[in-house]
Amino acid sequence: MQLIFYTTVSPEEYCRQGKDFPFPEPDYCPHCRLKVSPQKHGFFDRTAITANFSGRIFIRRYYCQYCHTTISYLPSFCLPYFQYTVDLIFTGIRLVLDFNFSLRGCLKFLKERCRQLYWDISHLQFYLRRFLTNLQAIKLGLRQFLPRVQLPEEKLAKREGAQKVLRLMATGFAHIQIFSARFYEAYGYSFMAPWHNILA
Repeated sequence: MQLIFYTTVSPEEYCRQGKDFPFPEPDYCPHCRLKVSPQKHGFFDRTAITANFSGRIFIRRYYCQYCHTTISYLPSFCLPYFQYTVDLIFTGIRLVLDFNFSLRGCLKFLKERCRQLYWDISHLQFYLRRFLTNLQAIKLGLRQFLPRVQLPEEKLAKREGAQKVLRLMATGFAHIQIFSARFYEAYGYSFMAPWHNILA
């Protein structure tokens, strides 16, 4: 199983520290809930790409000897199964849906500021479709994390509703990584996962 831990460290610094990074050490197995610390079980590496960084980073693994579950701890700038960081993906989505950039205008804006960005229009379209498909699940998360939040009305057009949701995500949390980590902790999937996983 994968867990996400919140960190304020940049992907560059996380990569620089490598295996010396102070990874979280669980005092119980999050799968079987036994109050016995899982054993360290090595690392695997994965790619992380942000505005000005692209590299392989280490992911710490643990193993529960009782339920035989392997637990991997991803830093909060990562989304499971995505190479690009949550900050960059969220920025692209906001530029198009909230700030009304065209797809080409969004890519031009980002590529002028992001040396490591190799998106084409299909990348951006994929992220937009996934976000819009998951809008109901994201609203459910917002209602859980911000109990007094005023969510957009269902009768709004999808784009207008998405704009309001994006603003709530941006203003309700100090950083998108906090929302992302909390959503994953609550539902077991990222807010950008396929909708059938989120609502299963």
